[in-house]
Amino acid sequence: MPVTEIRTLPFWPPASPNEPAAGRPDQSGLQPTPVVVALAATPRDIEAAKRFVQAMEGTPGLSLVLLLQYREALDEKALLGDLSAIWKGPVSAVSQDQPLEEGAVYTVSPNVTITLRGGRLLVQPAPERAGERGTIDTFLVSLAEEEGKRAIGITFAGLQSGGTLGLIAIKEHGGLTLAEQAEEIDSAGLASPAYPTNLSALADLWLPVEAMVERVRLEVRTLARAQIAQDFDMQVAEAAPALSRIASILLNRTGHDFHGYKHNTFLRRVQRRMQVAQMDTVEAYVDYLRETPDEPGLLFNDLLIGVTHFFRDPKEFAFVEREIVPKLFEGKTAADQLRVWVLGCATGEEAYSIAMLLREQALRLEAPPQIQIFATDIDSRGLVQGRSARYSASALKEVTPERLARWFVKEGDTYCVVKEIREMCLFSQHNLIKDAPFSRLDMVSCRNLLIYLGQDLQDRVIPLFHFALRPQGYLFLGNSETVSRHAKLFAPVDRRYRVFQPLEVLSRPLPDFPLTASLDAHRATERAAGMRNASGSLALMTKQAERIMERYQPAYMIVDAAHDVLHFSGRTGRFLDPPAGHASLNVFNLIHRDLRVDLRAALMRAEAGKGASRLGGLRVHVEDQAITVTLSVEPVELGPGAPPRFLVVLQDGPAIEPFSPPSEASGEALHVHRLEDELRRTRERLQATVEELSRTNEELKASNEEYQSVNEELQSSNEELETSKEELQSLNEELQTVNGELAHRVEELARANSDLQNLLESTEIAAIFLDASLRIKNYTPAISEIFHLMETDLGRPIHHIANRISYGELEADVAQMLRTLEPVERETRNPQTGAQYLIRVLPYRSIDNLVEGAVLTFMDVTALVRAETRLRDREALLRSIVEGIPQLVWRAVDTGEWTWVSPQWTAFTSQSEAEALGHGWLDKVHADDRERVMAAWKGATEAGQLEVDHRLWNVDEGSYRAVHLRARPVIDETGNIVEWFGTATDVHAMLLLQERQQVLLHELQHRVRNTLAIVRSVARRTAESSNSVEAYADRLEGRINAMARTQTLLTRAASSAVDLGELIRTEIGSQTLDQHKIQLDGPKIPVSGKAAENLSLAIHELTTNSVKHGALSISGGAVDVTWEIDRQTQPEILRLVWSESGLDEPLSQPERRGFGS
Repeated sequence: MPVTEIRTLPFWPPASPNEPAAGRPDQSGLQPTPVVVALAATPRDIEAAKRFVQAMEGTPGLSLVLLLQYREALDEKALLGDLSAIWKGPVSAVSQDQPLEEGAVYTVSPNVTITLRGGRLLVQPAPERAGERGTIDTFLVSLAEEEGKRAIGITFAGLQSGGTLGLIAIKEHGGLTLAEQAEEIDSAGLASPAYPTNLSALADLWLPVEAMVERVRLEVRTLARAQIAQDFDMQVAEAAPALSRIASILLNRTGHDFHGYKHNTFLRRVQRRMQVAQMDTVEAYVDYLRETPDEPGLLFNDLLIGVTHFFRDPKEFAFVEREIVPKLFEGKTAADQLRVWVLGCATGEEAYSIAMLLREQALRLEAPPQIQIFATDIDSRGLVQGRSARYSASALKEVTPERLARWFVKEGDTYCVVKEIREMCLFSQHNLIKDAPFSRLDMVSCRNLLIYLGQDLQDRVIPLFHFALRPQGYLFLGNSETVSRHAKLFAPVDRRYRVFQPLEVLSRPLPDFPLTASLDAHRATERAAGMRNASGSLALMTKQAERIMERYQPAYMIVDAAHDVLHFSGRTGRFLDPPAGHASLNVFNLIHRDLRVDLRAALMRAEAGKGASRLGGLRVHVEDQAITVTLSVEPVELGPGAPPRFLVVLQDGPAIEPFSPPSEASGEALHVHRLEDELRRTRERLQATVEELSRTNEELKASNEEYQSVNEELQSSNEELETSKEELQSLNEELQTVNGELAHRVEELARANSDLQNLLESTEIAAIFLDASLRIKNYTPAISEIFHLMETDLGRPIHHIANRISYGELEADVAQMLRTLEPVERETRNPQTGAQYLIRVLPYRSIDNLVEGAVLTFMDVTALVRAETRLRDREALLRSIVEGIPQLVWRAVDTGEWTWVSPQWTAFTSQSEAEALGHGWLDKVHADDRERVMAAWKGATEAGQLEVDHRLWNVDEGSYRAVHLRARPVIDETGNIVEWFGTATDVHAMLLLQERQQVLLHELQHRVRNTLAIVRSVARRTAESSNSVEAYADRLEGRINAMARTQTLLTRAASSAVDLGELIRTEIGSQTLDQHKIQLDGPKIPVSGKAAENLSLAIHELTTNSVKHGALSISGGAVDVTWEIDRQTQPEILRLVWSESGLDEPLSQPERRGFGS
């Protein structure tokens, strides 16, 4: 679509302060609403959208609504902040119902859809099902219905799908639609001028952002003039002549006749084009239409705009499915055909909707008939999309989830109708007005087409449907259409749902084509236009005619080789006598009957190349008067190669006097004179006839000879054909064989294509196929996670497409691969999600093994990279653990050959890893232990473990140390041993400790025996000194407790001895709490073993006696305990003194010595 220059019209003066704002003029007290500009974009278009908003800031009388596709991926707060920084008015995200304010900018919150109704923005939750989500289309359609001409819709370059229905609705209601013309491909992958999107093809203008700003401002100023708007909506009656001329121009330029188009609708579409082209009057637009080559096509496209989607008007389709579809199959067998005609199918949604209903019913039958649907339209563009059978999600909003899953296949962002439904529909370009209809139809669906036709044309179309339908067929119309004026042809099946059935009539006249009236008049107009266009030839003829007229100056006509009149002079009327009936320009039908024979003879002479002919004295009866006429015919020379033209001149002669009886003297002479004159003319006519006959005979002879020659050739050809027939039969048999093979190959190819399609759709590996020019040939659905790809991107260079990963080396890698034919691998990541990808660039090879491009695969190795990272971390952890433990770690096979050793082995034995591998580790095993170790290895597999002790050389001590060799097998999923993992633990110190433990155990046993002997002795002596069992038990318990306390002290002591002072304090403290009465004095003397036990028993007895009978039994008593080593004796002895004071009388000497004394 070309960029249209924006200019200011002379009748649109600048706004004055007294003029209304751009909103709708106040009617019935309603507050004017602003012009709403809807901006449809993707997150990639944010910068362009912000430039537009910033440029529009300060423009009065409008509000902006920003509609974003894939908005969930956008930071809404950041977007609102950016818009607030460039727009002085209110900026908000619409999340609940609110009035539309002038000078405000609105965005749409995620997961909601908005509509415009009554000057308010109404919010609804967005449907979850993909087929029903259509935020952009939903708002644009409501905007078109609410605002009509005052709706402005803008799509930005990044928007590839969504918004189609909205743009069509805005154009349908007379609004303005614009599409962004991106200046270049940026990193976000915006479309360039060389690659317009499907949406830009729908728009009125395709402009850069800056030009769109100026165009919107101009539109807002235009809409602000209520007076101009009223003048612009001219009356249909006043515009009728201009509309007729426009229809004629369209007929000449496009071949489609819109004379029968409904005038109201025709005028609205013309006004919309006037609005886009900035034409102030319809007459100016007629001139613009003639002078601008592209404008007739653009107007033609606007006249074909129709809003459609699957199962439009669900209630009507539900009625057809329930009541009509089953009846269509009644009485039909597998040998029959069910024929349906869908008129005005646009892009095919209605045809496929009906096909689904019929297919679903057919699947319920055992032997359904063959179904054939003829989908026709005069717009070839829509038919192309219909044949492709690919639709956006917004067109499927009325499709149930079951039908969506059954009859559609999702391919990228679009849905494709399945093959069995596509094959039922035959798309064909067809003009209802001039092309013959289909016949023997079971159903005709003509929905929302008749509303565009005038009543006269409707009256001709309805009988056409009656002619095309079978007697039991059905006519399905739109909810605003009816056949009430043709009650004799159709009876209603249900008026609410606009379903009708044809009635039986006595005769069914064949329709006359074309249906538009006065076709001959149109042809005459075309012929006249052709004559005007051939101005050069006509001028040349006129000049030659003027030179001839200098001699004759009569009435004349210019005739072509077909004897049709091309030009009349002003005085030919009296010589013409056209017959009644069908009008014709043939000169023999127009010329006076008295001149026809003579004119035919003169023209024959001129055509035969005999030059000019002149016949005089011809009698012609004109208005009850006989006159004489001189007839002249002369060829007109136009130059080499020009078609023959003839000048016919009619010159008046004198009038013939009324007949009066002649006198006898002159009567005979006069009679003879007349007879001679008639005889002369008759001879001339006869001579002309004879010459013509002779010429004809010669031609017939020549033709006869040619026919004879042709007959001979035909006989020869017939013989050749007989031979060819035999050859063709043989060839036909070969072709049948080849056809069978081809059919088999086609079936295999279809199967392979199905396998390939399923492979592409089911594989989780993202792949993209490029040709040698790096243009996209195909891709798998998984690539959408990396590249912003759609079906419309096929054929585009890959560098025009934005991607989500850091891969600036794409072109260099492909070039390297094409140069070396070696695969190129590279790892990269998605900076937003952190996903890791392994990229492989491979050659794209044809069946002939020719490299025709590249295949790029993007494998998501995020989980693998993370697993490798975890594995490396675990390996590092295990390595640190293995290297940190004291054991010598190793790995081996089941023969005892080591495959790896830890650093501890080298540190322990000074043997390197390379030296230890295999059986080299045995070199560090003591020679006497090697045979025993290898014997243990031989039985390890059967035992499932290895346990053996041996001596191993230690480099630090320079001697052998005892180690414990222990290993366990590593088993795979099948139960086989993969390897052995083992350790060599230094147990030398442990063995030494075990030996020491044995020594300590023997000593402990010895001590226990001694202690038991002491206990027996104490028990025996206690029994000897006790008078009763109670006294015995009390004394024995005290003495045993004293021994136990001594053993506790000995156990706690770091050495095997206990300090004497601590022993005395412990024993005395266990008997009395009067510690202040006791004074201890003596050096630190270690007492061990048996001496400590004896001393503890002695102190126990002294303390017990003192508590019971001595100083500790009275309040004023005191005990002094001193000890020292008498070093003067040999051997040295311990001298301990126990003295008590504060007694009233001295203690008596005990009767006996020992325990209890």
